[in-house]
Amino acid sequence: MAEGLQHAGQFIIEELKLVTTTGLEVNLINSVMGITLFEDIFSMTVTGTIAIMDSVNLASYGPLLGQEYLHLKIRTPFVNKDESATIDFSKNAFLVHSISKRQKLTGPAGGGVQGVVLSFVSQELVKNQRLKVTQSLTGTWSNIVKKMLIDKKYLNTKKKIDLEPTTGVKKFVAPNVRPLDIVVMGMKQAIAKFKGEPTYLFYETLK
Repeated sequence: MAEGLQHAGQFIIEELKLVTTTGLEVNLINSVMGITLFEDIFSMTVTGTIAIMDSVNLASYGPLLGQEYLHLKIRTPFVNKDESATIDFSKNAFLVHSISKRQKLTGPAGGGVQGVVLSFVSQELVKNQRLKVTQSLTGTWSNIVKKMLIDKKYLNTKKKIDLEPTTGVKKFVAPNVRPLDIVVMGMKQAIAKFKGEPTYLFYETLK
């Protein structure tokens, strides 16, 4: 495909791979019909859906259980390649959590092939549902939140983190709650070191 943006919403897929629970890797680049990604400053993680033509009957290979990893790397086709135009989740893969739709495609393009819509989310959100924190925590809210994100016992994220420093020392015992519940507590209680602003948000972007 020639480089250069031809119309709004155009993108080039550099990697699109589904890794099933059995370890099978399936290249979906030639099967994709559409990708939708959602990010919101009031949403903790990025979510999305992908529509594919299932011409190889993925369910018989997988099977598809809603626990697959989705490696995705796409970019806007600018003539001069720019990192800011790339969305890269090839290493920090998404996790498929449900098969939201499956139906037979009709018409010349369908040819009896099934269409499947997979819903996916950042894997940190799924990890969060499996973990509980019961321990004494001491430090600034920004350090406590960082601990929840990068500690191997908790979310263990490898993504780039941008934290605005907070003021004051917090001491409390986490009462058997999930890591992101503690992040929400921090978001509501933290006071910024710079100008004392109490208006924190916690969200993930495509970067």
